[in-house]
Amino acid sequence: MAEHTGIAIDIGTSGIRAQSYDLTTEKTISTAITLRHPLPGANVIDHLHFAIDIGQNQAHKLLINAINKVINSLDVNNVERLSVCGNPIQLSLFNNIEIRDLAYWGKNALKNQNITPPSRKSKKINASEIGLDVPPNTYVYIPPAIKHEIGADALAMLYKSGALDKDEDSLIIDFGTNAEMALIVEGEIYTASAAAGPAIEGQTIEKGRLASPNTICDIAKEGNNWRMKILDDDLLVQNGDLINPLNGDSIEKSDMTACGITGTGVIAAFCLGIEDGIIENGKIKEKIYLQDDIYLTENDINNIGKALGAFRAAELTLAESSDIYLDEIDSVYMAGASGFYVDALKSMKIGQIPPSSTEVFQIGNTSLAMAKDIVLNPQLLDELQQIADDIENNHIMLATSEIFEKIYSLELAIYEEGLPFEKYEEWLSKYGYQEMPPLEENPQIHKLFEKDISDAGDKPIKSIDISNTMKTTFDDCISCMECVNNCPENALSLKKNEFSLRSDLCSGLGCLRCVRNCKQNVFKYNQFYKKSDKNEL
Repeated sequence: MAEHTGIAIDIGTSGIRAQSYDLTTEKTISTAITLRHPLPGANVIDHLHFAIDIGQNQAHKLLINAINKVINSLDVNNVERLSVCGNPIQLSLFNNIEIRDLAYWGKNALKNQNITPPSRKSKKINASEIGLDVPPNTYVYIPPAIKHEIGADALAMLYKSGALDKDEDSLIIDFGTNAEMALIVEGEIYTASAAAGPAIEGQTIEKGRLASPNTICDIAKEGNNWRMKILDDDLLVQNGDLINPLNGDSIEKSDMTACGITGTGVIAAFCLGIEDGIIENGKIKEKIYLQDDIYLTENDINNIGKALGAFRAAELTLAESSDIYLDEIDSVYMAGASGFYVDALKSMKIGQIPPSSTEVFQIGNTSLAMAKDIVLNPQLLDELQQIADDIENNHIMLATSEIFEKIYSLELAIYEEGLPFEKYEEWLSKYGYQEMPPLEENPQIHKLFEKDISDAGDKPIKSIDISNTMKTTFDDCISCMECVNNCPENALSLKKNEFSLRSDLCSGLGCLRCVRNCKQNVFKYNQFYKKSDKNEL
């Protein structure tokens, strides 16, 4: 057992990733991941609404309880330093500081709500202030946000990509449910966050899962059939079965089994489905069959199409706002697990990244990588704060951008109304916007590591169950089961008049089908989170 250890944590919208290190040798000891986020909801906005409407203390405790499970699974002692990285909402929940300023835009709105934005500069605190299961005097290092709405995760992708040090126009994207983007044009930085949604990481997909062992992460075409690409226990890509996607027949069996499909696997199927004519104008003709009873439905294709549309609309909005054509961008950097495992050429073909990209770098989990750098070298925190202070950026609020609104409406028209892509481009021209450039014939694609977490240590990666079940009863409930039967995530159950809710499975305040389908109007969602003997948060 190492005498001096440190822990790095990446709090993502869809899950948590953590590593422990020997501070003397700087060797990675162990890695643990979760396949869900502990808070209800499918995206970062859901988490924000939960914290505001249900209570920030409850949200903080749910998150810290989950992080403590992850920390304990790393099986290390003598923890001296810990660093955590994530977007502003996740770090605010972790640190339990004011979060309402992230829900409103503009000084007048903040003033009307009597909200004073907190400092989101770098800080060093004791673990006892957070409630972490490490020695109370363990130092916790939190990297800075660039601005209150542009967080440490955005700083991480800029810092770890090295794009700030290069004399080029570049686009950096952290692929996830809340896709952070930074476009650097002649040294000026334009940023945006595209609410791509959970489908991009395999959630809201019927057979979807986050990137984890035995998930389909990519698909390659072999003749008229599709070769499954599956993650093994070390998150390395292995060949799976060769499948006929039209009927699911296995043409060639492999030693790998599949338990689900990641967002990147869905993207691969989406791309190949278009090429093979299975998908036309955003619509699927029938189910797409994959390996081991994994399949994709029309709803799955619709969800991933809308997510991809958010990427393309955001990129066009950034380009229009910075007065640059997409084909003038020198380099594209793809960060995050989804940005690493996705086939970059397929991403280009379907517009997830500009099709004209000539040089693409897949750089892995920059958020966890920067947290690791801080744990091994705490003095880096001061340097990162200086970088954040020096960055002057133009943040584009997509929610209020007329450009984004018009372009994304066209994206929705593809998947909801079957708008042909030719008409899509005609409308771009009518709006006075640039059209999508043609596909680059010979792009240079650089995958810098074997896996998104470049060094997982000698031990197998642990997948941690962070399930948290809340219980309550409702007066005048007639046990009609309408609430349970209409729960899209099977997060709700009823036994002997007592309801149980899995918070990590629940879609949260953006759903509330349980409330809307209650015949007696007695279902109160927030009652699950009231402190009681059964629900100790």
